[in-house]
Amino acid sequence: MLKKITVLFLFFLLIIPCCFAEEKDIEVSRDKGGIYIFKIPLNKYKDKIKPYVSEELTTTKEVFNNKDLNFKLVVNGGFFDPNTGEPASIVKIDGKTVESIFSNTELMKSLEESGRIEEVLNRTELRIKEDTKNNLSFDIVNHFYIPKIDETVKHSIQAGPMIIPSLRLEEESFITYKDRRAVQLAADVLKRRERTIIGLKKGILGTDYLYIIIFTKDHKVALNEARDYCLKLGLNKAMAMDGGGSTSINYRDIEILSDDDSQRKIKSFLVIENDEIMENNEQDNPQKQEENITNEAADEGGEDEQQLEQ
Repeated sequence: MLKKITVLFLFFLLIIPCCFAEEKDIEVSRDKGGIYIFKIPLNKYKDKIKPYVSEELTTTKEVFNNKDLNFKLVVNGGFFDPNTGEPASIVKIDGKTVESIFSNTELMKSLEESGRIEEVLNRTELRIKEDTKNNLSFDIVNHFYIPKIDETVKHSIQAGPMIIPSLRLEEESFITYKDRRAVQLAADVLKRRERTIIGLKKGILGTDYLYIIIFTKDHKVALNEARDYCLKLGLNKAMAMDGGGSTSINYRDIEILSDDDSQRKIKSFLVIENDEIMENNEQDNPQKQEENITNEAADEGGEDEQQLEQ
């Protein structure tokens, strides 16, 4: 009898939660009027999430509305030069490096002169890894972090800095210290700005989550404040993407802008591909969301490393 009860308990503990977890969809919440939280169940979307790089500078809205691409969600990605479109961070898609700062000769020259190449190359990235059995897993690590012997990096998108488990401002060359005072080098990390934060959280009942947190113009934060907020959410790991004027996202009827009337044109994105079967299901038809949020573009116009180096 005891054995039967044990078997039933294990069944409900392991099997039933997994069935319920498959039914979960993206949850969107709004906090304090100016913070949007997108909670994405990885058991449902892990094979749909990947970076996307545009050939020319474009907006998240244009990528989102491109029917040939068929994306369910589009959020801004890593650093770039807004004038030339040259990359200032690294992006890998399907095992191939498609964006690299090595192709940005002006940036590389500037980093070499300032002695910052290693720190900038080793900035944090979101990784989607694949093992020998084609199982996918997500991680947030610095670029030089070596994966396990049975894992390869299928996709990755770099920006930074890492903010959880530790805020790596100096290690990733976003600040330096002079006369014991922090001097800002890139991405306005010490100022209150609009922010795009990517986080990972291990959930109960076997479900892990990817979080996208958008701090809009109505609730600007410095990165230490963003870290504190992520800790309150219980995230296990988190990193910053490009922010300020680049902060933008499109999902269903939600559109967050990075200017008074339009999104800023950027180069790289993190996207979720549409599941055509799910999209044709009437129960999944989008409902009207809250009003669009407009993010102000900063006067200095950029989070990209190239511009900040000049």
